[in-house]
Amino acid sequence: MFYASYNVGSGVYVKAVCRIPTDQKQVALTFDDGIDRVQTPLVLDVLQRHHIKATFFLVGERAQAHPDIVRRMVAEGHTIGIHTWQHRNTFPLGSTATITADLQRTRSVLEQLGGHPVTRFRPPFGVTNPPIGKAARRLELTIVGWSIRSHDTNPKRSRTDIVKRIERRLHPGAIILLHDNRPNSEELLEKILVMLKQHDYTIMNL
Repeated sequence: MFYASYNVGSGVYVKAVCRIPTDQKQVALTFDDGIDRVQTPLVLDVLQRHHIKATFFLVGERAQAHPDIVRRMVAEGHTIGIHTWQHRNTFPLGSTATITADLQRTRSVLEQLGGHPVTRFRPPFGVTNPPIGKAARRLELTIVGWSIRSHDTNPKRSRTDIVKRIERRLHPGAIILLHDNRPNSEELLEKILVMLKQHDYTIMNL
């Protein structure tokens, strides 16, 4: 039960997309926990310079507070998805009705700001359970997990260590989990892009 709940790729309660179906050297970059008014624009600047599209799973409350950044994401060709309204630790403890309302509230704000349907959802911490699965199916949301977790939220890990961790786990079709609200996240992204280029990997969007 613990494994099923805390492993988004387990598929016990709901199916999740955790890798791109390809045998080519392609990966997808995904970012959680935004928007951060300082760091997110810096991450977007890096992606823009390298002509790369990514997927951002946004916290609804933060997106509502920074509408211009959401609009910039969409205008520059990035995909936006749901990461709940407030990213609370207690989110998975809610009822199906409560979780559904939270996701719908977030989706409504993102669709209003972005002007496009929002169909992707990443549960905080990758936690799934029966109520989350039911809510996602009720709203016809695709749950997106990952196949490489960078651990970039761990303050004890250096950027070099994080890049090496990703490099060791690199594989065709990888979905890489990053965060755009961490200090110096744009510098980490630059290092990751250099590493991917060294291994002849290209980046595609989900």
